[in-house]
Amino acid sequence: MIGLRDQTVRDAVDIDDAHARHRWNIPPDYGVVGDCLLRHLQDRGDQTCLIFDDDAGHVQRWSWRRMVEAVDRFANALRALGVQRGDVVAIYLPQRPENAIAHFAAYRLGAMSLPISKLFAPDAVRFRLSHVRAKVFIAEAEVAERFSEVVSGLPDLAAFVVVDGGDRPNAFETLIAKGSSTFTPDRAPRSDDPFLLMFTSGTTGDPKAVVHHARALAAHNGADYVFNFLRADDLYFSSADWAWIGGLADGLLAIWPYGVPVLASNARFDPERTLRMVERHGATCGLYAPTALKRLRELPRVRERFAGLRLRSIFSGGEAVSAELRRFAREQMGCELNIGYGQTEANYLVGTCGALEEAPADALGKPFPGHEIRIVDEAGQVVPHGELGSIALRRGDPVLMAGYFNNPRAYEERFVGDWYLTGDTGWQEDSGYLYFKGRIDDVIKTSGYRVGPGEVEAAIIAVPGVASCAVIGVPDARVGESIKAFIKVMPDVVPSPELTARIQDHVRSVLAVHEYPREIEYVDDMPVTVTGKIRRRDLREMEIKRRAGS
Repeated sequence: MIGLRDQTVRDAVDIDDAHARHRWNIPPDYGVVGDCLLRHLQDRGDQTCLIFDDDAGHVQRWSWRRMVEAVDRFANALRALGVQRGDVVAIYLPQRPENAIAHFAAYRLGAMSLPISKLFAPDAVRFRLSHVRAKVFIAEAEVAERFSEVVSGLPDLAAFVVVDGGDRPNAFETLIAKGSSTFTPDRAPRSDDPFLLMFTSGTTGDPKAVVHHARALAAHNGADYVFNFLRADDLYFSSADWAWIGGLADGLLAIWPYGVPVLASNARFDPERTLRMVERHGATCGLYAPTALKRLRELPRVRERFAGLRLRSIFSGGEAVSAELRRFAREQMGCELNIGYGQTEANYLVGTCGALEEAPADALGKPFPGHEIRIVDEAGQVVPHGELGSIALRRGDPVLMAGYFNNPRAYEERFVGDWYLTGDTGWQEDSGYLYFKGRIDDVIKTSGYRVGPGEVEAAIIAVPGVASCAVIGVPDARVGESIKAFIKVMPDVVPSPELTARIQDHVRSVLAVHEYPREIEYVDDMPVTVTGKIRRRDLREMEIKRRAGS
């Protein structure tokens, strides 16, 4: 079958050559289950597709054949519960085999899966379930009692399936055991079948439910480029939650079409445990969000203590990735760090591929082959190279969402003419490389200049002793907005006036006088979204309240 792995130009001399030779080849009968699972049964059915290392240290290995059988059994079980094509199956699980089985069982039926992060409390879960009229809700036994009242009042919900459910009537284990291993779909798959619902992370407003058609997965060709081309002996790992587009689409759905196995774990992220596990299993590639890299960077002597690491290529994205984090990956983790840029609505749009060319240290990357990205103004007109504007994607790109669930108006509001506006600002050089300025709402206007928080944060994190930081603009009668930095220091560092002075002097020396943080506040933690992105909006609102009360 023709699928995701056929959308890459692997023998290009550079990215521009790959662009020139790229042609989308997504067949009308493209199906996610076929591309991710069924295609592997004949050649590698007994090989490993999933390694599950749980929070107690127990390891399970799942072959492609065993996974397909479990998916078919659970698909039949869901069908018996009344799930039909177009229904929604909500999944409230960490990384574990049952999570993957539930997603693909929904796809087998022509239903849509809705991943929900376990960080969400009952009220937030209820909002999501009711908004999309979920037919089935799947969660672990440890939270079943807490959510029983939430799901009991939802008129569209037919079943609450409990993993590790023991003798409960709708225990996952009981349902899968009873389900037939022979599955017959109601019709052949189509590339325009809706298969995935994902809520936006809500960095700049209330979350909305994004609808993706199957063809979007086949357009995730950036997965091949950011890992310097996936290999037969690769093993993928990321701690990213499978309820996030970067965790599920980047880290499971876009990996399995290449026949690459995935290492999964339901343990809470701990830097020491994570690297020990990656070292023990020999993971070679994966997504490491900037937040995770900053935590790993706090560990002492990584290269010396984890000498058995086999990492060759990782990528990061979701927020600005500083040169310091790239240096850490190269020198301490022993691997190349590529950049990937996208969002829930349109994933894997821009990035770097070190196998094809070396990108400038501070660049976001070039558009991946097949994706037409431009910098446009408020009227949707493409601006000259070097000029700041909105990062935009050409309408009709196969990776772009099909829409927002039951909200066509919100979907159309994201367009200006033929361009989908990502909500991010940046500029493009003559070389074709794109540079990220910031979210439109995050850009700071100070002394007549527009300052992106990412560039200031990158300068600050390069100062020895700084673990992570977040930068916002605060009201200033003299310059409009002045820059304030919230800083978390390394475990062995004590905040001091001397450290503050070093940070301010460094930013002034590498950026500009108007870009240094006039105010610095040391904090223990940052407010983050469920995907690990810093919520600068929360910091701004906190500052507004503080200043209003002073």
